[in-house]
Amino acid sequence: MSKVIYPEKVLENSNIGTVAMSCGAVDEVGHLKVSSAKENFEMRGFNIIETESIFKCEKFVSTSGEKRAEEFMSLWSRDDIAYIPVLRGGEFLMESIPYLDKFDLSKFKPKWVQGYSDVSLLNFYLTTKYNIATIHSNSFTGFAMKPWDDTVKLAVDVVQNKETFTQESFEKFQAHSDRTLEGACAQFNCTEEVVYKNLFGEQTENVKISGRLIGGCMDVIKLLIGTPFDNTKKFCAQFEEGMLWYLENCELSVLEMKRTLWQMKQAGWFENAKGFIIGRTNSKEQIWDFTYEDAMIDVLKDLNVPVIYDVDVGHTDPQWTMVNGTFAAFEYENGKGKITQYLR
Repeated sequence: MSKVIYPEKVLENSNIGTVAMSCGAVDEVGHLKVSSAKENFEMRGFNIIETESIFKCEKFVSTSGEKRAEEFMSLWSRDDIAYIPVLRGGEFLMESIPYLDKFDLSKFKPKWVQGYSDVSLLNFYLTTKYNIATIHSNSFTGFAMKPWDDTVKLAVDVVQNKETFTQESFEKFQAHSDRTLEGACAQFNCTEEVVYKNLFGEQTENVKISGRLIGGCMDVIKLLIGTPFDNTKKFCAQFEEGMLWYLENCELSVLEMKRTLWQMKQAGWFENAKGFIIGRTNSKEQIWDFTYEDAMIDVLKDLNVPVIYDVDVGHTDPQWTMVNGTFAAFEYENGKGKITQYLR
């Protein structure tokens, strides 16, 4: 097995850095989320280091791509910072990648970098280029909840003391987020039943998949294809145990989802795939006679590997914590599932 670099465990009283790699928090709800998350971390003994642009946003970005890369490096280059939950998601994190690529991040002590949605691109880049484990889970503002739900707390537990951890499918999920002031720090309002689905088999079938975990939000990680910053095929080829892909769709139509999966496949990303777990999405609307399932079947069927979808990953809370680069074993049966991740 090839070596994945796991950042050191985050100790009590450690410094935590946050940076706006997409848009900052500029409205009342955003400010409340930041202050509440900061308070929650400080109550647990952590010290928060904020970069310059976290309260800025114009045309969907906090500042220029170059400045965002520099602000990230101001945290990454500090040995006294152990953990960087990126402020929030957004739209145009990709603009910072060419500037970030000019730095050699391997010269510095690796940190746990965490987030999802637009932050998936940063996580994916760091893991596939440097073999550094990263975390697909709540961004910094996701920690505004009072008190923390167990699924939110888990991400912090992982960076503090977990070497192996198991997550089981939830009973219910929250279909839509409450983006009001009243909902900014509220608990999840889970009303919809969680049912995983087996794309190529029976619902009752027992399916087991294991491999190195890699993936994120399809909307943004696909942007690396055809750029000098795409190290995916080389990264995946290192692992004899193969890759367990997790993918989630934020806003792609069913047509664009098929195009995205096709592009990933043609770029060689799936050559070492042992299976796929696809997260829940609110972007499933059928177009003419073309369905969400068609988008996956048309591209993935000839890989002859399992595909389980509507899994607890992505933009409908609560969500699993996924560690890019770690070895993972996933099991599905009767509409439910569980995943165990081994940080080794």
